[in-house]
Amino acid sequence: MGLINIKFMKTIYNKISPSYKDYECEAEKYILTLTKPVAEAIRFIEESMQIFIKTIYGYLPTAGEMKWPVLEPNYNKDVRRLVPFHEAYSYGVTDATVHFYIADRLFMRIFRNPEKYLPFLRKCKAVIGPDMSQYTDMPYEMRYRHALCNALMSELLQKEGVNLYPNITWSKSDSFSYSYPQNLRGSVIAINSNAVHKSDLSLYRWRRGYEMAVKLLSPMHIIRFGQTVEGENTTFSSFFNNERLIMLKHGSKRK
Repeated sequence: MGLINIKFMKTIYNKISPSYKDYECEAEKYILTLTKPVAEAIRFIEESMQIFIKTIYGYLPTAGEMKWPVLEPNYNKDVRRLVPFHEAYSYGVTDATVHFYIADRLFMRIFRNPEKYLPFLRKCKAVIGPDMSQYTDMPYEMRYRHALCNALMSELLQKEGVNLYPNITWSKSDSFSYSYPQNLRGSVIAINSNAVHKSDLSLYRWRRGYEMAVKLLSPMHIIRFGQTVEGENTTFSSFFNNERLIMLKHGSKRK
């Protein structure tokens, strides 16, 4: 079964007039401020994103010209095991919920060639929507576009028969207007807290976004990946630790 819905999605989006130069300019200005390894990583993300959007739209519209994808709610709270995408795919693990709370480079391949990975993702018990990074020092349109690509891929996966949990993510407060789709009220959602304890500002922004998610979406349940954050409501959440990070902090135990 191929990407049967890509033709359908193009009929929705292909009437938008293309304009990409302004975005490229802003993205390049941002990339030039980064160290070489980080800049190369961000360029790879941007290239992967462009390949994906061209597959769907046929060209590269600016973020403001894109229509936001619509995801279906998921009401199944039975999530017992999370496995990162790259490990699940490498070892053929399908009896778990696959997540993308990993380095972007480890899952950009699904944006570059989604058709290749659809058969595997359909077999998985469930999949949490992609989590392409939205660094707060990025220009607004870059953060918007990354968030939109996460949602667009999630929409495509759902349309192709993948059992998907919406991944709710945000950056600065200017992202709140598009981070909490109202049709997902009462749904089971997923939220990640990796790396938010690095600074007081990161924690503050995470708490604000989390509070908005709870207030606006009234979730049935939250699949929480990462360390618990003081003040969050634990009564309707199931927590999954980043086992790899814990191992790096404390060392692996060998008999």
